[in-house]
This record gives sequence, C-alpha cells and structure tokens, in this order.
Amino acid sequence: MKFSVGEVISILHETGRYTIESIERDLIHVVDEHGFSLKVPMNKAVKIHFFKTGDVQTKEIDRAKPKKNKIDSEDTPELDLHFESFDSNKYDASAHEKFTIQMNTFKRFVNAHLKKKTKRILIIHGVGEGRLKSEILYCLRGRKGYDMYDANYSQRGVGASYIDIKVSIAEPL
Repeated sequence: MKFSVGEVISILHETGRYTIESIERDLIHVVDEHGFSLKVPMNKAVKIHFFKTGDVQTKEIDRAKPKKNKIDSEDTPELDLHFESFDSNKYDASAHEKFTIQMNTFKRFVNAHLKKKTKRILIIHGVGEGRLKSEILYCLRGRKGYDMYDANYSQRGVGASYIDIKVSIAEPL
C-alpha cells in the first residue's frame, strides 16, 4: 500500500488517527492527535476511507405483531447497524471501513432524533464480540442527556440497546 507524507491513517489494533511525518523502508513515522511521535511498521498502517452513506432510514414498526411488553409497545425508532442491512452495493469494505460507516450512521441517526425531540431510540448492534456496542457506549459516555441500557437478551448475549435521550440537556454527537 502506498502512503504519502501528511496523510491521515489508522493503525491496526490501535485507536485514534495518525498523521504521517516521514516514510522509511518498512517504517512510517507518525504523530497522533496528541502530538506524540511513533514509528509504525508499514504493514500495520491502514488508509482511512470516508464513505457517503446518505440519509438514515428508520424501520417501520410492524403493527401486526403482538405486543410483548411495555417497552415494545412504544413506537420506538430503531436503527439496525448490521452492515448487511445498509443499502450498500459498494466493493467489499475492510472491517475498519465498515466500522467507520456504522459509527457515522449511528451518530447521524442520534442527531436526527435529537432534533425531532425523540426520547428513546433502539440501536441494533448485534451480539458479536461487542466492539460496536462498546464504541457506542464510549461515544455516549461523559455526555449529558444520554442513558444506554440493554434492550434484549438471548443465549448468545445482548444484541440491541435502548438509548434514552433527555432532549433538554443532550448535545449532538
């Protein structure tokens, strides 16, 4: 993969963004967002790609299904973050690219419902290893006006979360 000085990259198994300062044979000298220098093997560097995913669409609630409990009886907007559910006929994206698309979609969805003064939303993140769920929780942590808790539980784990929004104090993501 070809990199250039000044390009912003990610590093495998690391969080954050890094700016390339110089390139040697197999090493890239980078600076993180806090100004710390680091030497990274070239095979650990990943280009960052940005995708335009368009408007976020909410799923219609199936009114023919019987209501199971009080939470399900509400008309709660939901967002399915499984990558297969996106209208994306793009080339095969890397795991990092998929993750970036999922997080950007999540943030736009929350911001749209904050503007609509929606008090509760349902985020379907899947069971998996919990990376997407933990990143959503990290995104909301420390921000006033957001409470996140598990929505359902199966034998495989928790695959969805409710987010309560206190619209009077919540800030956009």
